Amino acid sequence: MKSSSELFPVSLLRADVLGDLTEDVYLVKHNRDPDRSVQIAVSHLGLRSRGKSGGQPLILLHGSFTNRGFWLSDKGEGLARYLLEQGFDVWLMEQRGHGQSPRNHDYVRNTLERYVLSDIPAVNDFVREQSGRKPVWIGHSLGGVIISSSVAAGRLTTGNSMAMVLLGTQVIRRPWYLWLPLTSLVLRLLVKRKAELDGRKLGIGPENEPAGLVSEYLARHSLFGRWQIRSEKLKLLPAWKQDAGLPLLALAAAADKSDPANACLQFAALYGGAHKDTVLLGTAEGFSRDYGHVDMVVSKEAAAEVWPRIGRWLSQLGQRSGA
Repeated sequence: MKSSSELFPVSLLRADVLGDLTEDVYLVKHNRDPDRSVQIAVSHLGLRSRGKSGGQPLILLHGSFTNRGFWLSDKGEGLARYLLEQGFDVWLMEQRGHGQSPRNHDYVRNTLERYVLSDIPAVNDFVREQSGRKPVWIGHSLGGVIISSSVAAGRLTTGNSMAMVLLGTQVIRRPWYLWLPLTSLVLRLLVKRKAELDGRKLGIGPENEPAGLVSEYLARHSLFGRWQIRSEKLKLLPAWKQDAGLPLLALAAAADKSDPANACLQFAALYGGAHKDTVLLGTAEGFSRDYGHVDMVVSKEAAAEVWPRIGRWLSQLGQRSGA
């Protein structure tokens, strides 16, 4: 494992030890965004008892209004720890202004499009450089939308990545109220005036989201909105329907009210890849409960029956690829 990067400036923010768990937090200053102040926190996990990992690298990307804590608690528990103990090489990426990623100068105007065009390729290049292998991307909710957008936009390909795992991810269901005339425009103007939304005040998470990202979401889900990369005039849904070559595992939670299971399963079905698997997390499919948007990952039940499902798919992926 390399300790520095030849791609762009990278600094070691901190190195922590919690029992047998180690965590090195890097700040990646990729200089690929018009705002050169952007730095992305990428945490690399390890086990002291195991030493350096040579397993398949995984990059976990959290959803909106949260951070790396979604995957790894302050006590060192979570899906990230589980996958690490299964022999995988685990990395955690935090979106701009979340967790240990500092706010960039142009924070208010951050968008998913900017994440796709600069942050995702940079982190993918960094982890690939450090590990010597193509990574698998795992994303929940907005994190999954960012990953699937990167695949559709041609930023994540078979040439630089291995596969993707999407949890509670879809872009096709539009909130009914955004179909009403002028509703999206009025909401976007209100969000712009506030500059950002506070997840704590809204009761939906520990982090804020910038006006640019929220406005982009409202525009995308409005009556005439499109899932697209505007700067490249690239419509993403037609590209998503093509075979990008990356294997896909999509998990949908039966009781998910934020991203309903039928929309997540439909979105996965639209993917043109030849190798795709879908799992409905509910009693109808033999699970102990109908999972929701968050407890599909963060719960004792998920630890017992969802995490192993992901681990097995990843192990089988390695067997198919000969890794």
